Amino acid sequence: MDEKIYSSMLKAVLFDLDGTIIDSNNAIFETYTQVAKRLGVEPPDIEVLRGLLGQPSNLNLPILFGDNKDARPIYNEVVIKTHENLPTLPHVKETLEKIELPMGIVTSKRKANAIEVLGELYEKFDVLITPEQTVKQKPDPEPMHLACKKLSVKPEECVYIGDTVRDYKTAMNSGTEFIALIDKGSTAEQFNELGAKNQVTSFDMIPDMITKFY
Repeated sequence: MDEKIYSSMLKAVLFDLDGTIIDSNNAIFETYTQVAKRLGVEPPDIEVLRGLLGQPSNLNLPILFGDNKDARPIYNEVVIKTHENLPTLPHVKETLEKIELPMGIVTSKRKANAIEVLGELYEKFDVLITPEQTVKQKPDPEPMHLACKKLSVKPEECVYIGDTVRDYKTAMNSGTEFIALIDKGSTAEQFNELGAKNQVTSFDMIPDMITKFY
């Protein structure tokens, strides 16, 4: 049986959700593309959408579609279909089993949607922070600090794992460590430009990377 991961210095592990645990980035891209088509406007460029990853839809919709009042109801309808039966990234379940520290999720996805896409994995996390719980959103530190408070740990005793530059900035603003998961979010080059040195290309590499913070 695989040895559990334990650190006397690190006291909690926090994760982003979309593109980090759930393989949802393509679904997010498709959602905004379909909303644009339904509104009769040009679909956003993929790099524009990539730059919005990790930001709540209540902020993204005005950026992409202005004050169009039809955008929100169309989004709410489309997102249900595009986010149906989303898989996790490879190796998520067995890797989470190896981490014997309190774990939490800090996400820009709404609570009901987050719980739905997590399915049985929801029970593995001690805290779930969603946009409804804070005034400010990532990369502001408020969501991360709330997660730390609920876990009774200090920010410097946590590591945040995410797949976008926004996640990295969130960690830096919050005073936590950071591990970049390179997949369909920000590129290694984008992380390198900001000095994000702790990078993995597969979820099952996370436990070994965590040992850097012992």
